Amino acid sequence: MSSYNLYCGKTLVTVGGDADDPQFAKKTKIDYYDTFIKECLDVRYPGIDFLIPGDGDAIISLLKKQFIYIESAGGYVLNNVGQSLVIFRNGLWDLPKGKVEPGESVEDAAVREVMEETGITKPEIVKLLTETYHFYRWKDSSDIYFKKTYWYLMNYKGNGKTNPQTEEGITTAMWADDGLIDDMIARTHRNLHILFQFKKDGRI
Repeated sequence: MSSYNLYCGKTLVTVGGDADDPQFAKKTKIDYYDTFIKECLDVRYPGIDFLIPGDGDAIISLLKKQFIYIESAGGYVLNNVGQSLVIFRNGLWDLPKGKVEPGESVEDAAVREVMEETGITKPEIVKLLTETYHFYRWKDSSDIYFKKTYWYLMNYKGNGKTNPQTEEGITTAMWADDGLIDDMIARTHRNLHILFQFKKDGRI
């Protein structure tokens, strides 16, 4: 049975799976999600992980209908010496990503967003790393967005110069050594932990 991790503010919500499965033993089980997502965004449950049991694919389909669903794509880019291309956006470490435009493939969107947000040219996609899901509100709007992001591993063979897209709140775009990974994990969005952890564990 498929299960998915959804990030909602400071809360991790796993949808799908058997409530009696030992891997979910430490999660708080709930059987609703309509008002629950709003409560998570209001930081009602910081530090608590939840499980909504059942058919994960069916729950994802329902969530796509209930909230404003968008798809995004981005890249974890490595240069010739294994440094990671990272950005600093709105006070947190981040990775370049953005919305998939109508008629655009997710691969093309990922490459375009990396180039726009960091100023590098023509990174090469190696493979799809993972997909993440998270909920958010946009500025002062009460609307809730449900975003799926496709993350691609990319290689870059250029001269390494960066130019952060400041109009998107990006103040820094830089090539980071592995020694900075722990600091980035401590100061990034929770849904990005898995990507930085891939690099820390030597999986990419």
